[in-house]
Amino acid sequence: MLKFAMPLYEAKYNEKDEWMEISELTLMDQLYRTYPKVTPAIKEMIMGREVETPHGIYRLKLKGGELSDLPTASP
Repeated sequence: MLKFAMPLYEAKYNEKDEWMEISELTLMDQLYRTYPKVTPAIKEMIMGREVETPHGIYRLKLKGGELSDLPTASP
């Protein structure tokens, strides 16, 4: 059985003060609406930075646990 550590994303929308978990599809939709190329924004999140758009602030969710350090599949 293979186990994957899937990235999780969070957003903080301008009118709210708390982070909420969002889907990858939602993140990509917002990034495509703002940036001509999304790869640099995703790289910023991988490096631990937050990415701001007119719609909100996005980041890679820090998740603890056994699988959080797995960048790829394991047997």
